[in-house]
Amino acid sequence: MSAIFKQNASISVPGSEVPVGGSYDVVVCGGGPAGLIAAVAAARNGANTLLIERYGFVGGMSTSALVTPISEFRHFGKQHIGGIPFELLRKAAELGGANVTLESGNFPVNDEILKLAAQRLLLESGVTLLYHSWFSDCVVEGDRVTHVIVQNKAGRVAYEAEVFVDCTGDADLVRAAGLPTTKGDVLQPATLWFQLGGVDTDALDYLFRDAVDGMLPVSEVIRNRLLELNEGGEIPIFGGPWINKFFHDGMVSINVLREATDASDPEWFTRTECSLRENLQLIIEILRREFPEFRDCWLAKSGIQTGVRESYHIVGLYELKHDDILFPKAFPDTIAKGAHVIDIHASDSNDQNGLVIPRQEYNVPFRCLVPRGSVNLVTAGRCLSADGPGFGSVRVMATCMAMGQGAGTAAALSVTHGYSMSAMNFEHLRETLIAQGAVIDFDNVVDPQAPIELTTYPAVSAAR
Repeated sequence: MSAIFKQNASISVPGSEVPVGGSYDVVVCGGGPAGLIAAVAAARNGANTLLIERYGFVGGMSTSALVTPISEFRHFGKQHIGGIPFELLRKAAELGGANVTLESGNFPVNDEILKLAAQRLLLESGVTLLYHSWFSDCVVEGDRVTHVIVQNKAGRVAYEAEVFVDCTGDADLVRAAGLPTTKGDVLQPATLWFQLGGVDTDALDYLFRDAVDGMLPVSEVIRNRLLELNEGGEIPIFGGPWINKFFHDGMVSINVLREATDASDPEWFTRTECSLRENLQLIIEILRREFPEFRDCWLAKSGIQTGVRESYHIVGLYELKHDDILFPKAFPDTIAKGAHVIDIHASDSNDQNGLVIPRQEYNVPFRCLVPRGSVNLVTAGRCLSADGPGFGSVRVMATCMAMGQGAGTAAALSVTHGYSMSAMNFEHLRETLIAQGAVIDFDNVVDPQAPIELTTYPAVSAAR
């Protein structure tokens, strides 16, 4: 049976009644960097909050896909992300699973310890957790979402709430609710991260320096040899490689594999997962053969899923653009800041595209998180409304965490005061965020007419 026929066919499924498992003020779908912070923020602002997560732990790309370091909390010596995101990293550091002292603000994390630190933060804040549950559908009455439906071992179960936060990464709830989304013709590729033991980390010590101007070190010797092997057809396209020491001598975490895919297409993404695991074995064999530092290396761990950079974006009340990154605006609804290099991974080559380092942190408006027409649904994380260059900077995890605090706080205020997401009280939202440690001042706004000297970098020095 062809795939086309399967996609066009349909069947009737009996038993459409779905039991309601509970009623909450706020339901957050997805426990990644944005979602777990959104849930904590909502609960701390008085909302009875449920967090729904498909795995048995939270952390998203930082734990399921092993992405490290978490970028970035500081920029040119100034901290621009604080509040609950920084509190989480401090918790992980106290357990020995993060380094929050680096001047660049790119903080390495141990994925296993971050799982525990995040879970503790959620439970201590009063969040109800629902693990091993996959968002499936929603119920819409009029212009409001009333329930989300999840699939788990108990079957299909619905949860009612006043406000919903979509932190699925792929705008799953927004799409199910019939609100507008978009997806580019060319998406940034996916990456399977992995950790190696038995590496001569002393010989690679020159790579384990702090980022400079937001750029992580890359070995030109290793990269150039991999480029030769790629040109000879021995290995597929790759990125970096970015090699980070993983807390102990002999251990490293590596970002090198990349492949074009669409994570919202299950069949394509399955092929990608299979392909990248084959390529993982190949690249480890190449590292052992070509580089003495890796001669005795062994695979300690790979992501339980391939890391996803991009799929669907909401069509929001505002689209964060290239100029908003380079020329920060004093948005009245600023709820987070970003500062990461504009970094667009090429899906068909070994390069990074559009590499530009913002000369200072910029402001992220709440309207980027609100789908057009939304009353009680807000998003946070990588499905926000942004153009290509804007997304190339704002997509990183620390900024997604800061967006999560803004979205979760807005959700709680909506419950308490009846604000619509499309007509939020920005002043009240900002005051509440500032009181809880979020950094959302306006002192970094620049004159858009002022001359700017852009700094671009070659792919060999590219950030993640």
